Amino acid sequence: MRRSCFATALAMTITLAFAMPAKAADYSYGCKPGCVVKTAKTYGAYGRVVLKRVRVCN
Repeated sequence: MRRSCFATALAMTITLAFAMPAKAADYSYGCKPGCVVKTAKTYGAYGRVVLKRVRVCN
């Protein structure tokens, strides 16, 4: 009886140990953020074209 209780508790602990990181990796509302790198053209102080890489995440 004692061994079966210990085995059950150990099995539940192992199951929860593997389930918690998987649950923590889930993002809000089931939507993972996706980032896109876009190139934006701006002008410098002397009128030169400056290309900036901008990261846009949703």
